[in-house]
Amino acid sequence: MKTAPIEFKPLSETDLPLLADWLSRAHLQKWWREDEITIERIREKYLPRIFGEDDARPFLVYLDYSPVGYIQYYHAWINQDWWPDKPEKGVLGIDQFIGDKNNLDKGIGSRFISEFVQRLFDDPEVTEIRVDPRPDNVRAIRCYEKVGFEKVNQINTPDGLAIMMVLNRKTF
Repeated sequence: MKTAPIEFKPLSETDLPLLADWLSRAHLQKWWREDEITIERIREKYLPRIFGEDDARPFLVYLDYSPVGYIQYYHAWINQDWWPDKPEKGVLGIDQFIGDKNNLDKGIGSRFISEFVQRLFDDPEVTEIRVDPRPDNVRAIRCYEKVGFEKVNQINTPDGLAIMMVLNRKTF
């Protein structure tokens, strides 16, 4: 059976209404911490990322040519206040979500995360990739473990308590 293709397209300004819609959904509000979801606030936060004025690089995830999720990466060594161990150059962080709850528990997340981190590791400078799910986000933790991330420890982030999970180039 042929597998539907996954694509990563850089987020554009025209994608922001879709992003705002997704972020306002209950299954995301529980985990993805955004202030009030308005198109103005989404523009304020994501336009600098789109135009390269922020360290985060955002993408829409397409499955079979339809948008299904969002993923971004950032340089963890630049965001050192987030990580207690002050990561070295070469360490990236990623954040992601699936936009429609009907696409949860189908293996889509682990598939697109796996493909995305493979592309990140194509850069020989990237040594490690991190995620930081909340401790009670069992679905996300299970997904990351399926990709190969390992729990390192519990950390306090600006968003609250999280589990630091790491995927090392050597073990991927």
